[in-house]
Amino acid sequence: MTGLVLWHVPFSRSVRILWLLDEVGCPYRLEILPAPADLDAALHPERSPALRDGDVKMHETGAMTEWLCETRAPQFWRAPGASGRIGWLDWLHFAETLLHLVAARNTPGGAGRLASSLDLLADRLDGSEWLLSHFSGADCQMGYAVWIAAQLGPLEDRPALRAYLDRCLTRPAFRAATTGAPWL
Repeated sequence: MTGLVLWHVPFSRSVRILWLLDEVGCPYRLEILPAPADLDAALHPERSPALRDGDVKMHETGAMTEWLCETRAPQFWRAPGASGRIGWLDWLHFAETLLHLVAARNTPGGAGRLASSLDLLADRLDGSEWLLSHFSGADCQMGYAVWIAAQLGPLEDRPALRAYLDRCLTRPAFRAATTGAPWL
């Protein structure tokens, strides 16, 4: 049995890590929890999202992505000093910002900030298959955020973003991580 354990609630932020784990193909144990935990409970290792890798425990999906790519999937990572490192870090963490903007879309100015962020991402993806030169852990983070954003409104006015999401949807690991989504 592996020391790698993911505590996961279906259709929560932990989808990103489940997707990445399946992309990497490393052994892990999945503990499925029935409902999203509140923020305070998420700080505990038995709540979603949470990851344990031996003695290492974490609760932030961006950190989990960095850790898993660094320790198990260098092909999905950009090491310090490597070409593309800054872009990898920027897009990896911008994915969380995008989710916050989706959640804040109904606040004053929220819809405009979300639209601007989607436009920024669409511009980046125009003419590019993935965020970087090839699929990476940043795409697991961002692909999930775009998938959630797409549930609130169509992306047809942003064809590069729609095409990016379609590429994410064709990945077997993404489909496995989102199986049973009521909107699929």
